[in-house]
Amino acid sequence: MSMITLSPSDCTTIKSILSAKGLPCSVRIEIRSTGCCDASLGMAADTAEESDLIEEIEGLKIFMRPPLYGLVGEVSIRSVDDSGTNEFILVSEKPWNEWQGFAAGKLRT
Repeated sequence: MSMITLSPSDCTTIKSILSAKGLPCSVRIEIRSTGCCDASLGMAADTAEESDLIEEIEGLKIFMRPPLYGLVGEVSIRSVDDSGTNEFILVSEKPWNEWQGFAAGKLRT
């Protein structure tokens, strides 16, 4: 089962952001409140829990809780640009709101 689509260059960008802050190479896919619109998907530096679904891509662990995976399906992650910012767009296989993929979210570290 593949739950994450991520290019090698975007994987390297995420690992670089985490390494620069001395954090382990692991991120959680989560639901975030945007304040004005529907909730959106985001990423945060975190450690996996025993019940999480985990996928490892080139040394980067990406995980989410099973109920979230059931709701959104496979998640595609792509960087907004190639300048090393920590802004990414996450789009799910199963659209769950009208704003999916509309705006970039920062990798919370």
